[in-house]
Amino acid sequence: MALMNFGNEQKIGIQAIDDEHKGIFDSVNYLFDIKDHEKNDILESYDSLLVKLKEHFNTEEMFMKEHNSINYISHKLEHDRAYKKYLNYYLSFKSENQEFDSEILISMRNWLESHLIKKDMQLTSLIKN
Repeated sequence: MALMNFGNEQKIGIQAIDDEHKGIFDSVNYLFDIKDHEKNDILESYDSLLVKLKEHFNTEEMFMKEHNSINYISHKLEHDRAYKKYLNYYLSFKSENQEFDSEILISMRNWLESHLIKKDMQLTSLIKN
């Protein structure tokens, strides 16, 4: 069962960013599917997801800089806070003897969906201007 769905309503109209969003959604879904697997499998998938998040945030931030977005700083701060939260969970899970808490993926899904609708959709206006 997919935790997140990526369809036309999630597309913002910037192909590179849409492709990255889909890749992130797919990675969250895959991680959710393997949440009960071996710790090393989870860590490998989570690490890959963090790499995708970091690369995606960099893509959006560069796009915003190139288009002189007035929302750049607040958008970047949201990225930084989210990345730090999900990285800290990864580091904690990696170093401690604990079960994977799939609630972190629910949190990530909620953040991604909210951020995409409230912030990323605004990026479309940058290419129209």
